[in-house]
Amino acid sequence: MINLNTLAAFPANSLETASDHALQQRLGLYRVFLKLYEHNRELLDEILNLENSGNKSLTGVALPYVQGLVLGDRVHLVTNLLKGATQSLSQPQNIWTIGRDSRRVVLPIQDKRLSRCHAAIVYDEGGFRLVDLNSSNGSYLNGELIRHSVRLKDGDRIRLGSLTFSFFVCNTAQVLPPVSEELLSQVRALSAASEPKRAIAHPTAPSASQPSPLSASPIQPAFSSPLTKNWEESVSESDSETCLQSPEDALPAQVNPLEDTLMFMRSSH
Repeated sequence: MINLNTLAAFPANSLETASDHALQQRLGLYRVFLKLYEHNRELLDEILNLENSGNKSLTGVALPYVQGLVLGDRVHLVTNLLKGATQSLSQPQNIWTIGRDSRRVVLPIQDKRLSRCHAAIVYDEGGFRLVDLNSSNGSYLNGELIRHSVRLKDGDRIRLGSLTFSFFVCNTAQVLPPVSEELLSQVRALSAASEPKRAIAHPTAPSASQPSPLSASPIQPAFSSPLTKNWEESVSESDSETCLQSPEDALPAQVNPLEDTLMFMRSSH
């Protein structure tokens, strides 16, 4: 078996005559990793864990995080660790457990390097704490392995198995002053302009080729007969006589329609 330490100590000038340049590159890379492992072992472990991770549940999440939110007597954890969707989680005992077993923890993460019950974030009178639940691969805070529990502060980096996320704390809330009327009008105008406009149906005006029914000419008779002509002349004479009568004579007379029709037929023969 080749001793890697002996290989690492082998002088580089002895390989200058070798034709296999790939072997030289691999040897140089091994020396870099060896020095990195000697001086910062935790960083190298984290790189290897992320490289070998089979975690698929956080795909597409740019910044996994957990935020402790304390408002009065109400405590919440706001996080996007569950399927990449931001959620606000409250727990009656203020204990949020993390692990692979969805039946035993409130934050189940499918990571093969996580224990079934890996760790917990706990809130007490002193603030938030990270508690390791005797996990197999340990819990790390800012690159250091923790023993049992440690107090959390704003901006901490937590690593559990292959899962790495940031922790933030919010203990205060402020009521901000109202927005000025000028800026409020501008915001409302821009918000209204971005909304899609609804189409309003307008009545269509008739075209020149299609005259309006109100302007249509009266219907003319299709033929003219002597009876029709005599009837029109009698109506014309009757209208002229009506115009020459006095107001008393202009009162409507009681006319028998049947008698008037018979008289009209006699005069036409």
